[in-house]
Amino acid sequence: MYAQLRHSGWRPLEALGHIAFGIALLAAGLALAGADLLGGWTQAGLFLTGGG
Repeated sequence: MYAQLRHSGWRPLEALGHIAFGIALLAAGLALAGADLLGGWTQAGLFLTGGG
């Protein structure tokens, strides 16, 4: 398998890395949008720390 990955230039691993990075960016974007919908950063912070 190592020889196959080396021969193909590690493209499968690069593709998996890019997909994982894209999913992480999407999750962060959804979290930020959710914080705005909850009423702003202060409310979100209180919610996350258990103070709300």
